[in-house]
Amino acid sequence: MSSARSIAIVGAGLGGLACARILQLRNIPVVVYEREPSMSARQQGGSLDMHPGTGSAVLEMAQLVDEFKKVARYEDQGIKIVGKDGTTHFDSADMSQGDDAGPGDRPEVDRIQLRQIFLDALPPNTVKWGQGVSKVVQNDKKVTVHFIDPALEPAVHDFVVGADGAWSRIRPAVSPAVPEYSGLIYIDIFINDVQKNHPDLAKFLTSGIALVLADNKALISQRNANDVVRVYAAFRRPASWPEEIGLKTLVDGGRWDEANQLLSKQFEGWNTVATGYLKVSPFSMDCRPLYALKNHTWATNANITLLGDACHVVPPNGDGANFAMLDGAELGAVIAENVSANEEDWMKAIKGQEDKMQQRAWASEGDEFSFGLLVAEGDSAARAAAMLKEMFSAGKA
Repeated sequence: MSSARSIAIVGAGLGGLACARILQLRNIPVVVYEREPSMSARQQGGSLDMHPGTGSAVLEMAQLVDEFKKVARYEDQGIKIVGKDGTTHFDSADMSQGDDAGPGDRPEVDRIQLRQIFLDALPPNTVKWGQGVSKVVQNDKKVTVHFIDPALEPAVHDFVVGADGAWSRIRPAVSPAVPEYSGLIYIDIFINDVQKNHPDLAKFLTSGIALVLADNKALISQRNANDVVRVYAAFRRPASWPEEIGLKTLVDGGRWDEANQLLSKQFEGWNTVATGYLKVSPFSMDCRPLYALKNHTWATNANITLLGDACHVVPPNGDGANFAMLDGAELGAVIAENVSANEEDWMKAIKGQEDKMQQRAWASEGDEFSFGLLVAEGDSAARAAAMLKEMFSAGKA
């Protein structure tokens, strides 16, 4: 089928790539504009668990299950909750059902590996690297895409999908909404060769993820592929706090050992094994305040829509990447099925998809077991463990 509408996607994250893949499987031409100069331009975040019905369903739709299985880590689905004194309040390994227990249905994969699977599945030159979008302008049922690089000529399309994240350059064309600070700050720490060089720390995190929780703080460690551990030092603090204590200056300046020393002071008295990650020189470090965009709506536009974090942002709860992928895949299918429709039917189809993905995201905001809600006052480890035990007993985890 040849497209009656010229389609462009802004953003080569998982949501945008899932949309592009579904479109191309339906023989709908599409171009993806991406600000980053290459796939390897920056760290892509930690490990993701693919959920049944969302991320895993998208891999089926995209015909990429076989490629996914080559890198999926079914052994890393465990979760452990630890108090600041080192007491283990919950360990999913203790909830197994014996030798007949299956591997679980939420396999882990590094974000960079998953992104590469989608990129490899797209025809060459689908993604236009180094073509960051500054804004879009709608006029006479067309959308002009303007680029950050003034040397690039604007591009004109019939339909533009904003898949460019929380600080979307496409969102202002349909909505004045901007994300609000959630009250949480993550310091993202990337550590190489953990099993090789730090076996004591590797023993603490034998699989999956471990959360040490108390007093509006957390140390979240997560196994990644290739002997990498991502550590997130989380704090419920004002947005200005990293600057006020000098942490942001150290992180942004690449003075990561000094930053770790400052972080260690924030966790004085905590279990020394858990805080041992802050004694290791990291491969990289980043300071990330977390933002939210809740209950966001906009009037459906025949020429522009949004998906993923461009339209709904919540603090980490395990659903973000899964929802973005499903947003993209479902939108791709809707576009393909209606690409030659008249404007009335086209608008109806786009609105239906927008409503569907928004309702899905809003429902997740009430998730009791979001990492954001676990960074709380007092003995939050005990509370988190109680919630998890109940979820496992009910078969919800």
